[in-house]
Amino acid sequence: METTGAGKKERFLDLLGSSVDFGFLAVPAVINKLKPKRAISREEYERDIDFYIKKGFADDPASFFILPGNAPASLITDRKPYHDGEYQLISYESDYMAQNPFIRERYHSYAKNRTGYLVRWTHGDRGRKTVLCHHGYMLGEPRQARKMFRVKALFDLGLDVALFVAPFHWRRGSGRVSERGIYLQSDDAAMTCECVGQTIYDLYASYLIVRGMGAPEVGLIGASLGGHSVALFAALTDVASFAAMMVPAVNFTWPVHPDSARHRFRVDGPLRDKINRVWDLHSPLNLRPKMKGDRLLVVASRGDLLCPFENVRLLCDAWGMTDRHFLTGGHWLIFNRDERGRAWYGLLKKTGFIP
Repeated sequence: METTGAGKKERFLDLLGSSVDFGFLAVPAVINKLKPKRAISREEYERDIDFYIKKGFADDPASFFILPGNAPASLITDRKPYHDGEYQLISYESDYMAQNPFIRERYHSYAKNRTGYLVRWTHGDRGRKTVLCHHGYMLGEPRQARKMFRVKALFDLGLDVALFVAPFHWRRGSGRVSERGIYLQSDDAAMTCECVGQTIYDLYASYLIVRGMGAPEVGLIGASLGGHSVALFAALTDVASFAAMMVPAVNFTWPVHPDSARHRFRVDGPLRDKINRVWDLHSPLNLRPKMKGDRLLVVASRGDLLCPFENVRLLCDAWGMTDRHFLTGGHWLIFNRDERGRAWYGLLKKTGFIP
């Protein structure tokens, strides 16, 4: 079912939602202009991106992604009471190895990123179906995620809930201001490509950890950047019970797209084309879903500027997704949020996660 609503009033509210998004976009745009230019030559930069083209990843994006064969060893490093259950902080070592040998040493020099984290709100017994959540860009703090995904409501329905922390987010980042937002870098397409590669690798590892802790079924929900990862997950494997994408990023067009980058060298047409091929490599639009359509859900906002709506519509059409809901407003300011809740809980009922 597709829900829309494109009357005159709705179009006005979409513009209002877009105006709020525009304010959010202004900050990274200014920061990007103030960011020092990378000390790298054109030859080195072109070598870095050529790797993905010469290896065939740009022509066959699915071949770029690696999934772990087994769950990594994990450890519950913190636990606290949570209502009639328990809050757990779970750590594991990510053994993802950057594919690109030219940036591998630099990528793995960020020591904190080598440790992955899962936050789990559990009833404490085995056999509970689990919702695995994926946060948005530059978020990932558990208190934020607990509100965003309404963990208490899911917990009260008898479900366990887990939060996947993406690379370079929360405790996986150094905390230095100069390294905030390192996941998306308009002037470093290779680095961003490896961040996405590690995200999918670690997300699958987290799925395996949760299954190993007794969850008979695990469904995924992601918002914004998380929606991008969940879409990729659904295109690479069908192991999850469902994949819900909320205001998902389909490709990284704003505000850190390659044309916004400042380089020490001239970027001519041929180089720009190569950069864009690598930057677009990890868009779900380049893939087709392995999960069945009745287990996919998309909720988007028509006025969204952060994760442009037209890209979401293209993905829905390309994947043949019928359970899509287009809301009124923007990325942050949404005027019919109740419709999002109805769509989400409708998916949980349809897939048998709740009565």
